[in-house]
Parts: sequence; structure tokens; C-alpha cells
Amino acid sequence: MKNLKVNQQALAQMLNLSQTTISRSLANHPAINSETKALVLGAAASLGYSQRIKRPSTTRENSSPAIWGVLITIPAWAKSRTETFQEVLKGISDKSSVHDSILDVFYNEPESESENRESILRRMRTAKWSGVILIYPISPSITHEIANLAACVSIIENYDHDLIDSVDVDQSEGILSLVDHLYQQGHRKIAFMSWTYRVPAPWVTHRLGSYVEGLYIHGLEFDPSLVVNARPGSKMTPAQCNESVHQLIGQGVTAVICAADHQAYQLISYLRSQGIRVPQDVSVTGFDGILPPADHRPLATVRVPNQELGRSAVHQLLRRIEQPTARRRHTMVDGEIILGESTAPPATTAYRVKNGVKEATSPEKESPGSRNGDPVLSADLVGPPRLGQSPC
Repeated sequence: MKNLKVNQQALAQMLNLSQTTISRSLANHPAINSETKALVLGAAASLGYSQRIKRPSTTRENSSPAIWGVLITIPAWAKSRTETFQEVLKGISDKSSVHDSILDVFYNEPESESENRESILRRMRTAKWSGVILIYPISPSITHEIANLAACVSIIENYDHDLIDSVDVDQSEGILSLVDHLYQQGHRKIAFMSWTYRVPAPWVTHRLGSYVEGLYIHGLEFDPSLVVNARPGSKMTPAQCNESVHQLIGQGVTAVICAADHQAYQLISYLRSQGIRVPQDVSVTGFDGILPPADHRPLATVRVPNQELGRSAVHQLLRRIEQPTARRRHTMVDGEIILGESTAPPATTAYRVKNGVKEATSPEKESPGSRNGDPVLSADLVGPPRLGQSPC
């Protein structure tokens, strides 16, 4: 992996901060607030810059601060989307600064695994990482080698390794809450969609399983044909996923649960281009709680508490360093349901797609969103929340 030619002066100019602030942020100095440190560390990582900077220990005489690696694995096309890992870094830097540690943030592109393996392991040895926090999925074969060299904690991904602890949002409860919300609004034909990723994404399987469980809880039959690109072997492109959902809407689907927010926003844009309105014609939900694009309304989603994940990861890393042979621990943090503006009771007019054109049809049965022909208001349908809910 080739680092970009970025130095501290360039970072200071780009972020409109002093070089002293940049230097102290990279050193995880306690005098710098966690938000500023996360901004600097996130920008440095996304640009391919990282540098280990030592500072005197403030706790024990003649001792050196621990070096903790933060390995961020995101594809090149997503390098500009730094808001998520910056929030995680806020939590990590906030918790770790009181433990006399230095964060060595290392950006990794998943496109070239063999090259990445060598650069990651070389960085671990030369920087003398005593602990590693993994952010975003990385090849399991590489994570196993990392865990054999240093204490290791993963955020979101739960790797099959006895020495890799994980910190995750409660994905099951989040998806169950979304299914419950849609059911209470009157939806009975709910689809699930996900994308295909270069590295394994177990979180997709977890969210799919919770979707099926949610249907079961409400007595709805699971129809495999309503699952788009989430079954083993599925390799549809995002465009193909969107078109497949478009066809399902024409077959009576009134709501779609997307495995992630970025998938949902792209789907909504595509449906909009086809004349299908969200939420008037179809409801769409996501997962993660990222900020909506400028031309989108807030999505119904599960907001991931990224700062809390970062703080919990540091707590688990300290435990793993102190007890290197302890049993693996998987810690889950509650997410927050955000109702947003992308769901509504099913439309009283059904739609079909014929030759790529949306056509109105008369519903064969009474709409779930009506009682004896009278419309049901959203307030009548929304039951008690499964998680803490916020209107947007």
C-alpha cells in the first residue's frame, strides 16, 4: 500500500489547525479534546498518512506509552466517507488518552489483500503495537495473524478466533424493531435487500436472520423471493439490486428493509428516477444512522452509537492485554431507532411495473392501511417501540 505524500503541515492547512494541535492529536495527547483528535486522525487515515509520535509518560518514571494500532479498512471509493470512523475514533481517543497510550491509525484498502498483509504486519512490528483495534471488515486470514502478534479487538465484525474480542451494536434488536414498526403501520409484504462486498460481511447475514425472525414474530410467511442479493452466492451489482426491488414493488411489495443506510439512499434515488415515491408509494428503512445526502429526507434506521463502540473497544482491549488467554468476549451496545421520514402506511393504490412504467391498479384486497375502507392514520398504527425512538 502506497501512502500519499501528506505531512503535518498539509494536514494543518487542510483542517485549519495549528501544527502543534496536529502533532498533539496524532500523539493522543490528553490536552486535545476527543473531537479534534478524531478529526485529525480520521483525515490522516483517509489520506494515507500515519506517524507514530512518542510523548513522555505522565504516569510512571522511565516508562513509555503503549502503542495501539487502529486499523481502518475501507475501499478506495469510500475514503471520503469518514464520518462513521471519526465518531468511532472520538470514543477510542477519549477512553485511551487516560491510559497513557498513543494511537497509530493505519488506513488499509481491501482491494489488494496480499500487499496489505505485508504492509500491516510490517507496521505492527516496526511500530511495536501492543494492541490493535479493527474498524470495518478485513480478511479473516489477516486478522488471525494480527491476533497472534498483539491483543486484538474488532468493532462490528465478530471473527472466528479465540483471541479476538468484538464490540457490536445489537443488530438483532434493531432489525426486529424496524420490522415491528413496519408491521404496526400495516405492511404485510416486506422485502429485504443487501449489496455484495469484496470481503465477507457477516452483519448482512445477522440482519437478514433478524428480518426473518421479525416476520415470524408477526405471523408473516417468509418468502425467499423477497430477499434480494442476500442469499449465499448472490453477486448482484447495486444497480441490479435496485432494479430487482423495483420489480418486487410492481408485484405488491410495500416496504423494503435495506441492510445499510448507504444502500437505502441509493435505492431511494433510483426509485425516484422511476417515478416511485418514498414513502408515499413504498417505505424504505436502513441501518447505521449516517447523515442523509443533501437531496434526501432522513431515513428510518437504527443509529449505531459509534462513540460508545469506540470506548467499549478500548475497555475490551485493556482486558485482553491484561488477560491474553481469557475467553473471547462479544459485547453488544444498544442502537437507537430513528423513525425518520421514509416510512408510512401502505398506499391504498397498488402499483405494477409494466415495460418499465409504473401503473396504478385496483387492490384485490382491503389495504392493511385501512379499516372498513376508512384510512388509518400513522398514529393509530405505531405501537410501543422496541428501542428508544426518536422522530428523526
